[in-house]
Amino acid sequence: MKFNTSISLGLLFLLLFPSLLEAQTAWERSVLLSASVQKSPPSIQIEWPVDPSANSYEVYRKSLEATSWGEQLDLLPGDATSFVDTTVSIGQIYEYAFFKKNFDLVKDTFCIESGAEIEFIVKDMYGIGLCCNFGFGYYSVEACGEIKSFGDNFGFADTSYFSICDNGNVCEEVIVTLNPDMFPNSTSWVLKNRADDLVLASSGQVGSFISERPKYGFISTGIEVAPADARGTLLLLVEKEINDSLDLEILQLELDLIKDHWKVIRQAVDRNLAVTEVKAMIQNVYQQTSDLSALYLLGHIPVPYSGDIYPDTHSENHQGAWSADPYYAELNGNWTDTLANISTAFFPRNHNIPGDGKFDQDSIPSKVELQMGRVDLSNLPAFAASEIELTRRYLQKAHAYKTGQLKANRRALIDDNFGQAFAGPAASGWRNFAPMFGADAIDELDYFGTLSQDSYWWSYGCGGGSHVSAGGIGNTTDFAQDSLSSIFTMLFGSQFGDWDNENNFLRAPLASGNTLTNCWAGSPPWSFHQMAMGYPIGYSALRSMNSIDGVYLNGPQLVHMALLGDPSLRMFMVEPLLENSLVLDAQASGVLLNWDASLESDIAGYYIYRASDIRSDFQRITPSLILDTFYLDPQPIDGQNVYQVKVVKLEESASGTYFNQSLGVLDSVIFTPVVTSDVMPMTNAFRISPNPSSGTVLLSFSKSTSKDQQIQLIDGLGRMQKEWFCKSGQADQLLSLEGLVPGVYFIKVGAQVKRLVLN
Repeated sequence: MKFNTSISLGLLFLLLFPSLLEAQTAWERSVLLSASVQKSPPSIQIEWPVDPSANSYEVYRKSLEATSWGEQLDLLPGDATSFVDTTVSIGQIYEYAFFKKNFDLVKDTFCIESGAEIEFIVKDMYGIGLCCNFGFGYYSVEACGEIKSFGDNFGFADTSYFSICDNGNVCEEVIVTLNPDMFPNSTSWVLKNRADDLVLASSGQVGSFISERPKYGFISTGIEVAPADARGTLLLLVEKEINDSLDLEILQLELDLIKDHWKVIRQAVDRNLAVTEVKAMIQNVYQQTSDLSALYLLGHIPVPYSGDIYPDTHSENHQGAWSADPYYAELNGNWTDTLANISTAFFPRNHNIPGDGKFDQDSIPSKVELQMGRVDLSNLPAFAASEIELTRRYLQKAHAYKTGQLKANRRALIDDNFGQAFAGPAASGWRNFAPMFGADAIDELDYFGTLSQDSYWWSYGCGGGSHVSAGGIGNTTDFAQDSLSSIFTMLFGSQFGDWDNENNFLRAPLASGNTLTNCWAGSPPWSFHQMAMGYPIGYSALRSMNSIDGVYLNGPQLVHMALLGDPSLRMFMVEPLLENSLVLDAQASGVLLNWDASLESDIAGYYIYRASDIRSDFQRITPSLILDTFYLDPQPIDGQNVYQVKVVKLEESASGTYFNQSLGVLDSVIFTPVVTSDVMPMTNAFRISPNPSSGTVLLSFSKSTSKDQQIQLIDGLGRMQKEWFCKSGQADQLLSLEGLVPGVYFIKVGAQVKRLVLN
């Protein structure tokens, strides 16, 4: 870890007495894991910085998709700084958890006089109980083999009365069990004898920690993990005005997604629809599309609201319904509008009464099915540009990032103005950044002061907030005035996590600089460590929202969790081949592919994929990496063949190694098998000149046509843009391309297809 200040006497005191760091730091809540891998013999070595506060480390391992950690793999001493696993295989991805302090129940056992009449009082100094804004905690009191008292969402206090049985013993065992929430210093309890009001047992001094806070880290790792050949279908819902205004940019977005192994369904959405109507659209696609796996909301798609929650602790002015995007990604749960009845929040949008179109649910009702992200740059008057222009800029910088043109230094920045308050929210930074870049590549520096001058791949900032600011970080106007060089960020503070409002601080980074995603990370924490092994950020968002299963132990998966940004984004993008570098030649023996060599250094080779249509499933036709810049496909499809050639690098992150693919470069050709007969059909070949063209081309046939010929101009997504007819007897045809946007097109005459570049 790097710090931008010298060690003061106060900090030196804390380093000498590490137990006091509980009140000062957020990184101490984490285990800063990174990994180095070895291929022969296969082994994974996981490392972390020395931590004087650790007593031991519990180690667990599972497959990436497993929903529980299973049995403990190892128990290491507190001075350990590494763990080596030799029971691993090349190409397999593994996930590890290391706990300095696990999420344990707090149990106290007492022997209370038989027959005594007992009063049990449990209190929370913040009025948050043990459930459900800051954890799914609870308390129980057991005596004489039965539960005498139980509760969770009790607000400030809960009181119960019961009798201790008399089985002839002097005293009977009483067990008080607590499952703490994110604030283990806010809950306290006492057991009293009702006869004389004497305190028989207690949790200790009010405000003390009933349990040490959990301290842990996760890492996904592997050796030469293979790339994904298919990611499923992404549903792109675009607000109608943006869909009509930015067709060229959205077309580029679709092409980029297709080139990254997504199939895409685009639908326009009116911003005035009811959220239930939008949900019905999504469910309809889900029912008809077996591999639907992601949802991308572009523009101000109607915003769902749900719950009676206050995950920023502000029950006095912000309790009620919060913006609830998981409503769209969770497709099987029960969402109701009959129970919640609260109107105390400052803004009416947070009021929630039966029948108002806002839902009752505080937490996501069941596991989320879809990876999901939203880009909504509406209602940001702090920026001089319009919503349309801000969205255009976002799509342009996302394209630049995906094609390797937009990069940053491989390191992370943390600006923590909370420390251990709110259970140390900046742990979401420390815990995720170490597997991405290593503990030594995390800097504690000023957010705006640094990122306006220097680049960091990831950043995190937290501080006391409003809808348009975070204390110690900045405000929305700062984002409008500065161009920050951080691609992925996380922010946390009061108010702005409920993001559907004017000049909202959580949405502002997407309209500024190089930033492409943001989320409100701290209540609950988020887990993005899988991205260090090539997974898209939407996958990490899905796993974070679904960690109600206990895998990532992130606390309550409340309805307010939202990823702002393109969910398909990955880390460490490989620069693709140049757009016009692929040339296809349909021959009698198959289709010959030629392309210019990659400009990337240290590539592992190329993979080639083929489909019958640009919106169909692409199949990899090269079982191993191609080292040459040409390839003959001996068994092309009878008819149209769409090819993608991808550059592949063996990527090494602080988590391991994996084969990382660029976006593909696309081209298509019609292949007609050779007909073995006495009379071979003759093909009247044609050529295009000039090519590339600036607006008009001449189509020249090798001989005069013997019949009328249909000529079609097709765009990169297979849509016909223009049509002409060449009359019988003609040898040349002049084609006007007026009104078309620049790009790559295809001219089709009969079974022949040739590529045309329009400048």
